[in-house]
Amino acid sequence: MVGDYQSAPSDGAREGRPIHLRIRRIESSTANTLALYSEMRHDGPDGELYRQRLYQFDAHSRLPLLMQALSFTDPKAAAGLIADPSLLRKGALTTQASMEPGCETRWRRTAEGFLGVIDPATCVITGKRGDQRRIEGQTLFSERGVGQLERGYDLSGKLLFGNPTGELYFWPRVSR
Repeated sequence: MVGDYQSAPSDGAREGRPIHLRIRRIESSTANTLALYSEMRHDGPDGELYRQRLYQFDAHSRLPLLMQALSFTDPKAAAGLIADPSLLRKGALTTQASMEPGCETRWRRTAEGFLGVIDPATCVITGKRGDQRRIEGQTLFSERGVGQLERGYDLSGKLLFGNPTGELYFWPRVSR
């Protein structure tokens, strides 16, 4: 997973602006936990910050590996993890849950690499307007790069956002 990935300009969060995804291993603040820092930036590695996450894996769990995604209370300070991967362990950063219980990513090995899935049957979130929706996520890490799909549904199963075909967006790896 560790490395840099770049979407095509047409696959960015905003038309014509590619997303640069950077994932780094960092020092965890919790024993027996593997921690990764992930950030997405518009246009390239020095572009406008789009999203950051702390991904935590229990180092002793069996397959499927459960991954918890957390967000940072101070995004600017968290961006410092690229230069200093010990910031979390030192207590210089605070986090909060970015998804509700039932929205953990379950990882398993596939023929292509590793596939992480968020199940819409168990992942229900409440939006900013108070509406509830089911969230589906798929992430495939392979030697070629990363494929990703995010979709949301209303409680009756109607697609609210995301790719209706279920095809993963693919971001080639640009560096390790």
